[in-house]
Formats: sequence, C-alpha cells, structure tokens
Amino acid sequence: MENKETILTLLKEVNFPGFTRDIISFGIIKDITAENNLNKIFIELPKKDEEIAKKIVQDINNAFSREGYQLPEYEFSVYQKQGGASPASNAPEENKVNLPNIKKYLAVASGKGGVGKSTVAVNLALAFSKKLSNMGLMDADIWGPSIPMMCGIDTKPMATKDEKIIPIEKFGIKMMSIGFLLSEEDTVIWRGPMVHGAIKQFVEDVEWEGVDNLVIDLPPGTGDAHLSLIQTVPLSGGVIVTTPQDVALIDVKRGIQMFKKLNVPLLGVIENMSYLQNGDEIIDIFGRGGGKAMAEKFDVPFLGEIPIDPEIRKGGDTGLPVVHNSPNSASAKAFNDIAEKLIDKL
Repeated sequence: MENKETILTLLKEVNFPGFTRDIISFGIIKDITAENNLNKIFIELPKKDEEIAKKIVQDINNAFSREGYQLPEYEFSVYQKQGGASPASNAPEENKVNLPNIKKYLAVASGKGGVGKSTVAVNLALAFSKKLSNMGLMDADIWGPSIPMMCGIDTKPMATKDEKIIPIEKFGIKMMSIGFLLSEEDTVIWRGPMVHGAIKQFVEDVEWEGVDNLVIDLPPGTGDAHLSLIQTVPLSGGVIVTTPQDVALIDVKRGIQMFKKLNVPLLGVIENMSYLQNGDEIIDIFGRGGGKAMAEKFDVPFLGEIPIDPEIRKGGDTGLPVVHNSPNSASAKAFNDIAEKLIDKL
C-alpha cells in the first residue's frame, strides 16, 4: 500500500482533462486515504460532468499502473459556489470565493489570438449597456490586457478602506484589468496558481457593488485561466470569437469543446473581420461564412458577422470604441444586433 505522500506526488503528474495544469494545483483533490490496504481519492469537480470524471479516473489509473500500484477507489463531489460547500469538501477556507452580487457573467473567448476578441468584448459591453443597467467589464487576459488602451484609460484604480480595488468607470461601465496595475514596461509571466489567484482576486477583491452584468474578456486559447475562471464564478454563458479563414476556424473547435466539457452554456459563435464593404460591393477578404459553417457543424448558434472597418481599428487604438464613437455605423449596428441576441439568450 502506498502512503499519502507517494500518491500526492503521483497525482501531480495528472493534468485536468484538456488543460496543462495538474489536478493537485487546481485544488480538486480534497482528500486521500491510505489504510487497510486500500487507497481512496476524494475529488471535487467544479461542475457535474461524467465525461470529465471518467477521464480523470482513467488518467489516474494509468499513472498508478505505470508504477505498479494497486488502483485506488474514488469518491466524487461537486463544488457548490453558493449556499455552502459540497458534502465531501474539505477545501481550506482561503480557497473559498466570496462572490459579488452579480446576476450574469458572460465570457468572451477565442480559440487563438489575433481574431479581435478584446475588441468584440469591449464593444459588446457597450452595446449591452444601452439595454442593461449596471454593466461591468473584466479583463481576464492576464498576459495581454487590452482594455486599458481600447478604452483610453491610463489611471490607476483606488482602494476602499477595506482594501477592495475600486473599478475604473468609463462609458458608464465599471472596468477592471491587470493593465490598470502595471506600467507599460511590465511583463506578466505567470502560471498555474498565480493565474488562479489573480482571477480570484479580480472577482472577490474588486468592489463590484452595483454591477449586475459582467462581461469577461478571457485570454485566447484554452488554458489555466479559463478553468480558473470557471472554478471561480458561475458563468451564465460563453461566446467564441473567430475570423473566417481556416487557420482561425481550426481552433474554434477547441473553444467549443472547452465550454462543453466544463458545462458552460455556449451561447454562440461570432465571426469578426467577416467582410469588407466597399460601396455596394462586399469583398470577402478572408473567406466569409467560415464561422457560420463551423457553428452549424457543432450545432451551436451563429450570432452574427462583424465587418472589417477602419473605424473599429481606430477606435481601439484611440480609446474610443466604435459602438460609443460611431453609434450609427454599420459596425456598431452589428455589435448591437449580436448584443440583442445574447440578451434574449441570457
């Protein structure tokens, strides 16, 4: 029979399915018992998911088999974000999250970088604010925060007396980004627990009082930050941003599978930089329609197309997003139409 320390070391070699971070650092291993010639592992998942549970059991069994160890027994539970911990939870108090009184969380993701995900997140938040009160925008792109530049913010946030960070308000939206806390020369090189800690802090240590609806700009890809966020807040849904060309669409599949694996409602796909309008002529620079075809292939809603528009680029560079600065433009209308669809879904 193996002892707890041996089992713990072995489990550090097992990653959470679909991610690069191990199951120990994610905090889903709640207890290990090794007695009476029987090993038992207690696992607490972010959400109920039989496929994830089966994959974790398979990977742990494989790790035990490689070492010639007797296979363990398992007990699974599900972490309850509100209303107390799950029955088998022995998680330390510092790992619990004090959630703000936010009603809806919407995650904006992309399979790869360079598809305009942050541009879409900012303009969607502005479009939402026309229909919904008390909007917030959280930049969870730890490694490449874009919201400070896109919203023209170069000030540092203040703190309350109880040391909560006060989000910066712009365009009637309360915003928080790690970029507000860094100088232009700073580079973030974080992994694993540090990323999880930053996202947890952006949720519970920011004064989100008065925010009912929060748009979250995720980093590109499928990595530690995504699972950390899903472990931290009860996401109401997620959207995938892509561009039409094949090299971007290849990664849409990964984003769709990520949300489905983690039981987050996938509200749809948005095709950015879809086409160029030249007078009455529409030019398909990148091959318009790929995002819609990909959405149909995976049986998820297609939310709409955002055209290639120099005003969108200028707005991002000057801190004046197109929905705010050119509200009557075709591009602003495209964002508003998508926001309407998402409001209906949420």
